[in-house]
Amino acid sequence: MYTLSSRAKSINKEFAEHRRGKGTTNMDWLSSHWQPDRMGILLLGGTDLIDFRLRIAQSHLRSDLTPSHWSHVALLGESKAAHLATAPLYEISLAPASGFGFPTASNGVQTGTLERYGDTKRFPNIAILYLPPSVKPAMLMNAVERFQQQRIVIDAVQLLLAWLGYVWGAGRSGNPLLDGLGMPSAAMLETVAGAAGFDLTPGLESRASCPEAIWQAARWWHEYHEENKEGSITGAFYTAHRLPT
Repeated sequence: MYTLSSRAKSINKEFAEHRRGKGTTNMDWLSSHWQPDRMGILLLGGTDLIDFRLRIAQSHLRSDLTPSHWSHVALLGESKAAHLATAPLYEISLAPASGFGFPTASNGVQTGTLERYGDTKRFPNIAILYLPPSVKPAMLMNAVERFQQQRIVIDAVQLLLAWLGYVWGAGRSGNPLLDGLGMPSAAMLETVAGAAGFDLTPGLESRASCPEAIWQAARWWHEYHEENKEGSITGAFYTAHRLPT
């Protein structure tokens, strides 16, 4: 898997680090950065075995080959009640809380809430990204609905099986990224953002996306988006945990 390097000379100042207060949860941190009338992209870096393998797998996208801070990404919907706990979450998790059911019917997409990601020990790394205001929530939701119905565009079930084989260590399953197979939830988000008119990861040679690619694009591709009059990504992040190298 190959990526292009950004020509930006500085990181995106509109996507900045904000520390999480001692004794607070991820929900507390998010509430300080959440915009209920917009849809956000949630990045998470977990610490269990599956998260560990996913973070290691993405080291190939980093110039120093160190593990990624991130293991999962999801789309955080808007909430008419203006309450974070009621905001829906759209994702393709490799360890869904309610099991997989029959993923083909929704192209792997799962709908849930943020509660399971509130524990800072389980998910110490967190970020919330917002696409430019020109990308309306209605556009993103329409794209999510179409994604679930059109496996011909991208077969997320195939990606799901490939990544489950890798994280479970089934047979000789290798790192799917090296075969151009993106992580399911990230590939969903890239497809959805593209359908809404925004190139989420312009540095990728292919559509094989992953949380690390989204992170790098948010930090380094702001000048590209501004030059194309798209507007840049904004948001906040906190990386409290790094894997040993």
